[in-house]
Amino acid sequence: MELMYHPDDLAAMDPLVLMKNLDHVRMTSRRLAYILQQQVHLYTPEANRLREQIDRYVDAERQIEGEMARRRIRS
Repeated sequence: MELMYHPDDLAAMDPLVLMKNLDHVRMTSRRLAYILQQQVHLYTPEANRLREQIDRYVDAERQIEGEMARRRIRS
């Protein structure tokens, strides 16, 4: 799976931008999970596409959290 953020880009981000991006990926992954939960009747390929998007946003969340931990930034 392709990473949403390149590690060098994360390292160069201002702490405020990191926190805003973290909020964005968290909200988006939860919104997609809610959509998937509410629409369990979705055609399998569409449901799989949503799961892949959710996984991508969860991975981005982990990337940002890792960078924040590396810099000792608290959200």
